[in-house]
Amino acid sequence: MIPPVLSDAQLLPHGPAFVTEASGEPRVALWRTDDLGKTFRPLLDRRLLGEKLRFFGTWFLDERCGFVCGEDEDGDGALLATRDGGLSWEPVTAVAGEAVATPLTQVVFADERRGLVVAAGDALWRTVDAGRTWRPATSPGMSAHGIFFLDGTGRGWVLSQTLDEELRILRTQHFVTLDAGGTFAPLGDTLDGEPLRLDVAACAFWDERTGLLCGPDGLFLRTDDAGRSWTRVPSGAPSDFNFAVPLGRSTAYLLGCDGRMMRTDDAGRTFRAISTGVETELHAAAFADEARGFVVGEDGVALWTEDAGRTWNRSRMV
Repeated sequence: MIPPVLSDAQLLPHGPAFVTEASGEPRVALWRTDDLGKTFRPLLDRRLLGEKLRFFGTWFLDERCGFVCGEDEDGDGALLATRDGGLSWEPVTAVAGEAVATPLTQVVFADERRGLVVAAGDALWRTVDAGRTWRPATSPGMSAHGIFFLDGTGRGWVLSQTLDEELRILRTQHFVTLDAGGTFAPLGDTLDGEPLRLDVAACAFWDERTGLLCGPDGLFLRTDDAGRSWTRVPSGAPSDFNFAVPLGRSTAYLLGCDGRMMRTDDAGRTFRAISTGVETELHAAAFADEARGFVVGEDGVALWTEDAGRTWNRSRMV
């Protein structure tokens, strides 16, 4: 049996959290926790879907209205929606029907009505009515791989990477939106005065100007000008990092391979290692504050902490 791959996590304010499964094999495709990762219970049984879907992302607007995105067995994009807390799910064909041979890797909302779905490296779809209708969102030169929204502001950064036929990176830059994906403007990101051409996996921002990037081989970059220019920050960790969780004004957790986790408390100027006690790749995390949260990853790993990562406990899947 293929072990679970826990791929994404989202925590509602003062409420439950949700975690997706990406291998497509285990019975449970979506989990819910009401105690910040101590216990998880099944929310979506894959056998009820009628096909083997792999889920890479999730977003709930409240406890009743939520979305999961991923791909089907043919590699076509899949987007499902629930309006009853997960009791029933319906395919969103306006998006999935257009995502041929393209997995949908992220669904994220800027507020209770405006959101985006990402087809990695290919396209974006936008909703302004809480996911009832979706339309393509485009900008010349933008090849979206992910997006980060500042909560409730409508300001967001789309991470775009342009590749050549041999998959070499020609350009890495952000497209900023001030209206939750209605319009986009390229930032022309630079590193050491030159156009940014590095492979990066995730971006996160604390405010309108201060943010960070992470990527392969311990790559950490930070910005103080909203992403227009970046500087390298020594990470002290050679692992690949693929997920960043900003908290408060200056704290963030970064997740990577081999169970690696790093924490910054000075907005990305310095980092320190957090021991998780596992050696599997970590994919996602959700934190209620700087001390309390959980992480998930390969082989069904799910861990929770209440002391800022000084100790970790195995979650219980019921």
